[in-house]
Amino acid sequence: MLFLSQNGACSSKPGRRPSHRRIPYIAGGAGLAGTAVLLSFGVPLAQETPASAQQFTLDVAQRLEWSDNPDLLVDPEDRLLARTSLRFGMERRTGIDRLSFSLGGDLEISNDDSTGFERPSLALGWQRDVGHSRIGVTLDFSEVDLGSSTDTTFDEDTQSIDFITVDSGARQTANLALTGAFGIDEPFGGSYRLSQRQVRYVDTSDSDLQDSDRLSFNGDLHFEIDPRITLGLAADYTDFDEEGPDDLDTVTTRIESYADMDITPRLTGRVGLGWQQVEQSGTTDLTRDGMIFDASLSQALPRSTMEFRAQSRVTPNGRRNELRFIHGIEQPLGTLRYSLGVSRTGDLDPAPLFGLAWRRELPRGAFSVNLEQAAVTDTDDEELINSQLSMSYQQDLTTRSGFGVEFVMRDSDDRADSGTDSRSYNLGLTYRHEVTQDWDFTGGVSMVRVEEDGTSDRDSNTVFVGLERRFVWN
Repeated sequence: MLFLSQNGACSSKPGRRPSHRRIPYIAGGAGLAGTAVLLSFGVPLAQETPASAQQFTLDVAQRLEWSDNPDLLVDPEDRLLARTSLRFGMERRTGIDRLSFSLGGDLEISNDDSTGFERPSLALGWQRDVGHSRIGVTLDFSEVDLGSSTDTTFDEDTQSIDFITVDSGARQTANLALTGAFGIDEPFGGSYRLSQRQVRYVDTSDSDLQDSDRLSFNGDLHFEIDPRITLGLAADYTDFDEEGPDDLDTVTTRIESYADMDITPRLTGRVGLGWQQVEQSGTTDLTRDGMIFDASLSQALPRSTMEFRAQSRVTPNGRRNELRFIHGIEQPLGTLRYSLGVSRTGDLDPAPLFGLAWRRELPRGAFSVNLEQAAVTDTDDEELINSQLSMSYQQDLTTRSGFGVEFVMRDSDDRADSGTDSRSYNLGLTYRHEVTQDWDFTGGVSMVRVEEDGTSDRDSNTVFVGLERRFVWN
């Protein structure tokens, strides 16, 4: 089976309505995908095709790398590896349709006999817009090496239960989703999302990593009774099933009514009230339910915005209450956004939550800092505070070359006295140079360190060089 994507249903609300209630608590959140640091030149990003057009792309990359502990083992083993990466993409647009497809993978040859086709990926998406309606289907499959310091070792989403996952082997993820909306930009409308997600762990040794399936439905109906007031009804259903000796299955149901209001031209608000139930079976049998509440108030000021949010939800560990204050400031050469908050679940002590997103444009470069924190409940009902701090610096040296530096720290704090805390550090430096009009040379180093209670610390250092090219044709 395939399993769920956790994004909400696509919105069909009128364009007039501000989207303040759907904005994340704090913008930003960069991660090190391997050691690749985004630069302002080099291989072009995917170009947006105009209406009624099609485009094909082929990305080719050849890379040679050496690492002293690529699998982040307690007893390290070095490895020399040659990798050829191929990524094919297609996008086709008409006046009402959009179809996209991508397929890729890596062919590796190394000195430890681990030769083969690694990290396959597949993505297919279709969307049609007709009048005030929309329908879409997405399908994707990906594989990630859990212990490789040169790939996406850690989940970049602080809301994820797999935020820090380090082990040998790989994680395979498949998603299938059907989305739709009607009444877009109309007084009455709605949206829905039906999705299924499947996670499989291959060749892992950690017994806590269990295969899982998740089926989810999200729906929303809204009615604009006045140009300043919109009433709505939202519903969510999620069925999460683990597979393994200590499996824990969780079914979550939520229904909520809400009102979006334009109080003044610069002041908007939202109030929601509903009911939520959490049922668990397997290693734990319990049922929790109760009223839920959320509210937000946003004030637009000259060159800045201020927002206050309050939320109360039901979790397997009890009721979770959160408060946040968010302030966004526009600056001449960048942006600044920060948040201050607090979260409390059940009888646990309150936990502070901070957020920061700052970007500064520099002559021929840029510097940014991002901090995110979120309270989550993992599949073992452990209450966690996931934190991510990232800093990046990008600089063009000439019109044909430049470099980037990025540092990412991730921390998962188990609130229980007997819980296991984990932390990771990732520092990467990448240099890029346009060798010809078509080919780019890349080189760099990365350093990774993982700390986890009850186990020895692990380190990995990697050096790499490579060539990259993108072919584009219509």
